[in-house]
Amino acid sequence: MNEKIATIFGGSGFLGRHLVRKLTEKEYRVIVATRSPYLSGFLKPLGNPGQIELIKTNIYDEDSIRKILKKSDIAINLVGILSENKKQKFEFLHSEFTKLLAKLCAELNLKKLIHISALGVKENHTSKYMQSKFLGEKNIINNFDASIILRPSIIFGPEDKFFNTFASIAQFSPILPLIGGGHTKFEPVYVNDVAEAIVRSIELNIFKPTIYELGGPSIYSFKELLNILLKTIKKKRLLVPIPFSVARLNSYFLQMMPNPLLTPDQVELLKYDNIASGQFPNLNDLDIYPSNVQSILPKYIYRFRTGGQFG
Repeated sequence: MNEKIATIFGGSGFLGRHLVRKLTEKEYRVIVATRSPYLSGFLKPLGNPGQIELIKTNIYDEDSIRKILKKSDIAINLVGILSENKKQKFEFLHSEFTKLLAKLCAELNLKKLIHISALGVKENHTSKYMQSKFLGEKNIINNFDASIILRPSIIFGPEDKFFNTFASIAQFSPILPLIGGGHTKFEPVYVNDVAEAIVRSIELNIFKPTIYELGGPSIYSFKELLNILLKTIKKKRLLVPIPFSVARLNSYFLQMMPNPLLTPDQVELLKYDNIASGQFPNLNDLDIYPSNVQSILPKYIYRFRTGGQFG
């Protein structure tokens, strides 16, 4: 009867699989709300038999969401996209769905809602992605008091989109682009630290909307991160500065790829530093001492070296 039930929306993605493992270790029963349970079977071995349940859920349907939340104590929202397509739009996934979720959490009297936003969120941002994230936060704050919003910087780890993408490009290209000259600053945070922050947030005795900024222990420029990557995979590539105007023009073509390498909105995002403002509590306030890029990156990026692990 004391079983704790956590429902994760967006649980089959990069962060989700690390979070599921953290929750099962803490003896939570985990419900993963997913549109394709048969494609998320890889999550099942992360817990004991029966501890993880995959339930087909349509996040565009209010009754479908209500039905799954009725079984839950805690809701965790990891739903998010980096680029839009015909079916997935920032406005719905980051803003409207978040409002619906917060309202249902209030209606069903859930104990807590944990929401993953993004570092750098602010009103009147020029990026559509950030605008939708800001509205999502606002919708939560206005509709459900027992909520915690986590704003991570760029998240790195075994399945990340940043280092793996540029390492893949370095396999065939003699150059890597430095958009905007590579001056944009980031505060990369390890996926395991973000998952741990979510678990600890659940256990906090906070019953008013609270925001945490999640960044790693060091700040790097875009150029510095690419140099760290190249050094780790033991490759020499020419880093070529690309003005924002040229990058934006190229992005109109690159966004048409099945997995877009760059979109106009991402070029807009790169005009802003992605570091903590210092106005909100951080990982240290959750008693988490974040891992740095240099200690974690070699553990998973070695497959891009010539000779792999032994290269």
